[in-house]
Amino acid sequence: MTLRKSFLAGPYYRLVENRILPYVNRLTLSPNQFTLLGVILAAAVPVGFFLHPAIGLVFMLISAFVDTLDGLVARRQNATSVFGAFLDSTLDRISDFFYIFGFWILLCNSAQHILASGLIFASSLTTLMISYVKARSQALGGTCDIGWMERGRRTVFLIIWALLICILPTLREAILWAGLVLYFGLTSVTVLQRIAYCRSEFLRPKG
Repeated sequence: MTLRKSFLAGPYYRLVENRILPYVNRLTLSPNQFTLLGVILAAAVPVGFFLHPAIGLVFMLISAFVDTLDGLVARRQNATSVFGAFLDSTLDRISDFFYIFGFWILLCNSAQHILASGLIFASSLTTLMISYVKARSQALGGTCDIGWMERGRRTVFLIIWALLICILPTLREAILWAGLVLYFGLTSVTVLQRIAYCRSEFLRPKG
């Protein structure tokens, strides 16, 4: 089950649709413009982290919030489109990169910066592969809505990781490394989960 379909997401989306969306519609922005705004805010995350972890966290929160609006606005405006879905999925991958790159900014002064850089790049790869495996499976007629770290959970993980860095500054180095290792481990397992699922799905006898 994805985070969007979980019981935790229900109250959030009801709040956004009932209380916030009416005001958002007054901005007269199209769904695709919200998608572009989300990735622009994501690009500001590394800059924010460079200035202060709390600033990076704020940009990440706003970017993630805006990212939830494009689909809701599209449905409210009856403006859903295949290109809009394509653009959203494509720019989400860019946002993912900027989020992770923000944590590299915090780790670049570490005594183990080479190891940190390697893990950041590896985490970027596993994050991309999670989405690629699903997209490739769907292109071949399969389904792949499984795995621990689908995008909603990844974003929540990164927000909590950044929040802990902000509220526990004396443990910043330990939290950075623990979060990085855990993120890389969970995303790697998710890639394997999806590959294994696709293998069983595509090799299943047709009958």
